[in-house]
Amino acid sequence: MRRRLLLSGLLIALPVTFMAQPAPAFDVISIKANRTNQGIPVVAFQPGGRMIAGNVVVRQIIEVAYGLDAVQLLNAPDWTATERFAIEARTADDTPTDTIRLMLRAMLVDRFGFAAHQERRELPIYALTMARPDKRLGARLRPSGPECAPIRPPEGVPMPPPPPPPPGNGAGRIRLIFPTDEPLGRRCGAMTAPGWISARSITMEEFTRRQLSLVVRRPVVDETGLSGQFDLDVFFSPEGQGGALVGPTPVSDAPALVTALQDDLGLKLDARRGPVDVLVVDGIERPSEN
Repeated sequence: MRRRLLLSGLLIALPVTFMAQPAPAFDVISIKANRTNQGIPVVAFQPGGRMIAGNVVVRQIIEVAYGLDAVQLLNAPDWTATERFAIEARTADDTPTDTIRLMLRAMLVDRFGFAAHQERRELPIYALTMARPDKRLGARLRPSGPECAPIRPPEGVPMPPPPPPPPGNGAGRIRLIFPTDEPLGRRCGAMTAPGWISARSITMEEFTRRQLSLVVRRPVVDETGLSGQFDLDVFFSPEGQGGALVGPTPVSDAPALVTALQDDLGLKLDARRGPVDVLVVDGIERPSEN
């Protein structure tokens, strides 16, 4: 059962209880440090019952397991956002996504000594508004067309490789496991990396909640009044993004995010405070490798 908080258009989903009953567990789990920082940092379920998380930080696993946005996880040690792991686990091939999340919770408790509790706190948030009195869009924010335009990295930055194909003969499809499965209207690609965001056919709700919240590490509320789907590109200084993002970084100087949003997209971030449901970490340890 899940409880929802509607905060000026920001939808936050959290479990009412985190470990109220014994959770199902993976049959086999392998956890190893990934010191090469190689691989796409996603959690995925492959045909044959194989769960993989090839280049993830522990924060990402917690967010996926508990249905959190990045800004809802507090008091996690710094290493949970910087040290990367290669995790593989096995379970039944037809395991539902919600059950996989419960298995990830059990893994966190068993292998990482994870403990946490839920609170509601008054925290800094941002509201995304129109920057110009005439509501004019910036040159890099435009309504989407019928076809999906290609993702555009900054000049001189290579496009990251696509996720790997399914193993074996390729039967079936990889199922990506995200913190929530709420449909937010995106039908084309999106890329968020240090210093740039490029998205196609994206709603302002998804842009604020997924892309901007990840970059600024705060909840972002959409107050632009813009409806429909948009293509956008914004390039900015990656300073202060920490270990949350992995990918190619712009090689030339770029403006601060606030400046880039106004100049490129015609949008503005207003700092405010508001109530947010959060998960507060009480304890977590580095796992032993196997």
